[in-house]
Amino acid sequence: MIRHVVMIKFKQDAPQEKIDLFLEEVKKLSHLNKEVRDYSHGMCVREPRYHSGDFDFANCCDIDNYEAMERYMSHWSHLRMTPFLPDILENMISFDWEIDYYGPAFDAEAAKEEAIKEAKRVLPIHDDATKAYVPELRGRTKAQALEMLAKVGLELGEVEEIIGSVWAPDRIMFVSPDVNSEVAKGSKINIGITGNWLTGPAVPAEKTAW
Repeated sequence: MIRHVVMIKFKQDAPQEKIDLFLEEVKKLSHLNKEVRDYSHGMCVREPRYHSGDFDFANCCDIDNYEAMERYMSHWSHLRMTPFLPDILENMISFDWEIDYYGPAFDAEAAKEEAIKEAKRVLPIHDDATKAYVPELRGRTKAQALEMLAKVGLELGEVEEIIGSVWAPDRIMFVSPDVNSEVAKGSKINIGITGNWLTGPAVPAEKTAW
């Protein structure tokens, strides 16, 4: 069993609403990714302070083995968190180690409930037949994006290959117009998608995650 811990330091000037959005979304990991066991998360204990307080937030989960860890790291539910970080992240560290404790299995019933809510958020349907909302394409592959856009009556526009702090190729990190924007049916949606980190172009400075 692999224990995976991530600790995050927020920027001092990070907008609170963007921190709150990140916290809301990161809590969904345990119901969106079946590789996750025994998920926990929380803000740093400030009073009384037992440690240095160098980080503000941490989450921790257990993963069955190295193969499951690979699936977890490249799963869309994990990759989708990267775009929430540019405006709030000052520093982040992660640490993994082997343990002999096996936590509770993936909660399939809770996952079904979360999947229903997530489907409405990821692929919202507009009441007006002439309009559409930009779906949540971040973390998806290009092929998946084409299917999602077709379902809401939109088309794929420009595709920019980018490189950033990600660990899987062919994953969408940026969307324009922004996710959930109201646009006319038939509009083209531009994406920035990860390429080969060894040879691809660099992410524009204003879009780097950290």
